Amino acid sequence: MSEQTNIPDQDDVLAINERLKADNTRLTGELAAANELLETAQADLNTATQRSADLAARVATLEVATKVAGEELTRLKAENATLTAKMADFNKAVAAEVRKLGLNPTPAEHKEAPADKDLTPTQRVLLAKGVSSLAELSQKR
Repeated sequence: MSEQTNIPDQDDVLAINERLKADNTRLTGELAAANELLETAQADLNTATQRSADLAARVATLEVATKVAGEELTRLKAENATLTAKMADFNKAVAAEVRKLGLNPTPAEHKEAPADKDLTPTQRVLLAKGVSSLAELSQKR
């Protein structure tokens, strides 16, 4: 028995050719679209990479500035502590000199005047002094 070879006729070959041309056109279009997406993604990647490098440089600059500011803060705190100690020593020396002159170096204590709006200025002073009248204030002196 001989096998019969199946030879496609011309219509079959043309149909297959048309189908392959359509597939080729569709795939070429998909490839072009994919290439456009790839180029867009590559451009976005380049932009993001550049932005990342810029931000990294800014971070490095800010880290240096932060370090310098921290060192300056530490230096100023130490200077403030030194000046506060010197001021305390100065205040003690002034108080000692004031005592030598026979004066009281501590300031007099004053009560805060009440902020009641219904009181007159005189009444506020009397209330701050802890008296109820000018006569009492005179006796207190």
